[in-house]
Amino acid sequence: MTDKTVVTPVIMSGGSGTRLWPMSRQARPKQLRALMSDHTLLQETALRASGETGDVTFGDPIIICNAAHREEIATQMDAVGITPAAIVLEPVGRNTAPCAAAAAALMAETGEDGLMLLLPADHHIRDAEGFRAAVARAAGAARDGALVTFGIRPDGPETGYGYIRRGEKSGAAYSVDQFVEKPDRKTAERYLEEGLYSWNAGIFLFRADRLAEEMRGQCPEILDAAAAALKAALRSDGVIALDPAIFADCPSDSIDYAVMEKTSRAAVLPMDIGWSDIGSWSALWELAEKDEAGLAAHSDRVIAIGARNSYVRSDGPLVAALGVEDLIVVASGDAVLVARRDAVQDVKKVVEELKTRNRDDLV
Repeated sequence: MTDKTVVTPVIMSGGSGTRLWPMSRQARPKQLRALMSDHTLLQETALRASGETGDVTFGDPIIICNAAHREEIATQMDAVGITPAAIVLEPVGRNTAPCAAAAAALMAETGEDGLMLLLPADHHIRDAEGFRAAVARAAGAARDGALVTFGIRPDGPETGYGYIRRGEKSGAAYSVDQFVEKPDRKTAERYLEEGLYSWNAGIFLFRADRLAEEMRGQCPEILDAAAAALKAALRSDGVIALDPAIFADCPSDSIDYAVMEKTSRAAVLPMDIGWSDIGSWSALWELAEKDEAGLAAHSDRVIAIGARNSYVRSDGPLVAALGVEDLIVVASGDAVLVARRDAVQDVKKVVEELKTRNRDDLV
């Protein structure tokens, strides 16, 4: 009987999701909201990285989050029957490389010798079984020491994502020829035509010890600070509060820049799993179930008559939308957003203006 490879999900839940304001706020960001189903995005993430697939067994997740969200995350995990291996509290946000370093140090401390699956808490994946199968296919390369990133096969010339150009195939994965920044439209069209590029989804699989070894060579200051913050952490009932002073001094960098773009061991496994980072309200409209007029309005607090190609949602007051077209209308708590679908990229400017006005109660 083949031994199962244990994969420990490391779920990064520290983002604030300002592009989905007013529903996503600092106190309850988008990953803690139910946007696509009865489950929150965090719950969806934890559930799809669980169970067994092929030769892979998913272990209990490590969840890295803002300290203010500790109780909400514990409650949400309990609601879906998942007991985290640890909830690691970040005193300040320091991007994804310190998250990965702290998780690798924690796995080394507990003697975990399996693989580490690093993934954001706020993405939507339609095909959960396809995702698990992709992780299982990538496990061999990761066991052999590759740092695997999962690419998304593009279905259009998207300019909002970074891209990964694949090289030669080796087993289930490919070598990485190049990580490229967000392109302009013409360049994205060329990438699509060439057929060698995937979107960078920010999901990774590697051995924890192999990641630590790579970080020792590429960004030792991040590895050392994260490990020291873990060593000095306060611990209670599965909750680990990283030392605030030490972690605050840790350089802020992404795992892409700090490690993946520098290593010679990067590999990419392209997949087609119905992925979205739900990066805007228009993206959510595209994913949502719509009627024949293109209207997505599923709340019993919405009355829409003659509305077309719009997204209308409320978790607060009743919203009536009459004859509107190409609009995003979202009422949440004490704020309402009304925007054209092609203008939702400016939602973050609203958040910036609220901060300028010292309206932290609305952010």
